[in-house]
Amino acid sequence: MKIESVGAKDAVDIFCGNHTSFYKSKKDMIFAWGLNNHGQLGIGNRMNTCVPTKIKELDALGVEVVAGGEHHTIACTLDGKVYCWGRNDEG
Repeated sequence: MKIESVGAKDAVDIFCGNHTSFYKSKKDMIFAWGLNNHGQLGIGNRMNTCVPTKIKELDALGVEVVAGGEHHTIACTLDGKVYCWGRNDEG
């Protein structure tokens, strides 16, 4: 198996979903890459990417934890607010 760098900079925490990966930077920015067919990366489109891409909508929200499912993602902030995105068949 070949081990490769993904280009993440100043990572302080990492999170993953079934086919997605996320990291939190020193500046509290969240980056995502992987499968994005249902918008589960939260990067503003539905294109898959192998390059860590900043989730702009999470800037300045104080995200502490990110958890990915098969086709959805959930983030929790320091003050207990929860944000969800991706597949939403069941509301």
